[in-house]
Amino acid sequence: MTEHPLVIQKSGTRPLLARGFDAFLSVGMWLLYFYMIRRVLADSFLFSEETFSWMFDGTARPFVPEITRFLGTLRIYGAFVLLNSGILIYWALYNQFRFGGLPRPKTDRLVSVDDLARLYRIPAADIVRWQESRISSMRHSADGTLIEVTSGRTGDGWLQQPLPNFRTPAPAID
Repeated sequence: MTEHPLVIQKSGTRPLLARGFDAFLSVGMWLLYFYMIRRVLADSFLFSEETFSWMFDGTARPFVPEITRFLGTLRIYGAFVLLNSGILIYWALYNQFRFGGLPRPKTDRLVSVDDLARLYRIPAADIVRWQESRISSMRHSADGTLIEVTSGRTGDGWLQQPLPNFRTPAPAID
């Protein structure tokens, strides 16, 4: 069996207790469902038995009231399915009419290390070192400019790499 590439299968990463609780709830809901339709299941067996007797033994025509109520419920359910289907089809057609010829938004290009280095006017090697660090902290001024980057750990505390004062606006990245 091949897996579909759009299906995310990450249940193994959830804690065992959470997966057990999900399984418990699932089994519980199935048992509740079968409990609620138990009369229909019993009447289905009785109906098939009486139908067989009617067809081959000539007994009276079968009639089981639980089955007729269940079929009435299925008719209402079918009406709601058709109504919801109609609403979704109408919505899809409306969206196709409304957005049919419009261009779709395109994703921005990825920001490279060189783009960041030009923006903040710092060496690209510093940015690479910050990206490779497991722990980094950035401090900004009140107007949002980057003042200081702290990255890495040593035995005696943080390694600090202060940046120059960036009060002039950085050039825009194309």
